[in-house]
Amino acid sequence: MNIYIDESGSINNHDAKRVPYFVVAMIHVTNKEKLKRAYKRFVASNLDRLRELDCDRVDQKTGKIVRPGGKMFVNGKFHELKGNQFDREMKKKFVNYFSKSPYFEIYYIRIKNGRLSDTFCQNTARVFNYNICLSLSYFFSKGFLPDEPCNLQLDERNEKTETKYFLENYLNTQLTMSGTVSGPFTVHYFDSSCNQFIQIADVFANLYYSQLQTLCYNDEMKKLEDVGMLKFIFDFPL
Repeated sequence: MNIYIDESGSINNHDAKRVPYFVVAMIHVTNKEKLKRAYKRFVASNLDRLRELDCDRVDQKTGKIVRPGGKMFVNGKFHELKGNQFDREMKKKFVNYFSKSPYFEIYYIRIKNGRLSDTFCQNTARVFNYNICLSLSYFFSKGFLPDEPCNLQLDERNEKTETKYFLENYLNTQLTMSGTVSGPFTVHYFDSSCNQFIQIADVFANLYYSQLQTLCYNDEMKKLEDVGMLKFIFDFPL
């Protein structure tokens, strides 16, 4: 079993009014080959629009750049999908496209910044890893995910070099040795530009984060539920 993970927002209990949530998207891929082809078709059919969205966004009044471009294209060539470069229409198009032929399931973790303690937030990697472990334990125990060897793939920016193997050891200790699942767990970190499915997780993380901020994506979230792609939203603290 392969699960691809990315996040949107930040963990900061002192800025909870501006950033009330931190979102993690976990994509359980059920058909890798078909999803690869679907990804390539989406990029190819929307290449010009993606290039347009990747330009600098400038405040018309001040002339200042409010959102830098150059995230999805490098030297004029497509590099990777980035959800924070999408506008509202492209996010809707993305959901409509991938919901037609579901080749993956979506699980979300919604962390409420305002309910985190100062002690807990001293180490944001600890918050991230703890929630991955806690949510996976729930998904396995409730039968959402099959009890089989699990490979997690994450954007490498989510982990510092010195703690690269912490999450893998942590999951195997907490979930496998405790008997919650048979395991084992393996964890790998990638440059997201080299991993198409982490890019898909990136877009879905940004979609739900945008929904929590603006409530503009009710129809899209409902569609993901209706077609059976959105399996569960795990809240922390409980």
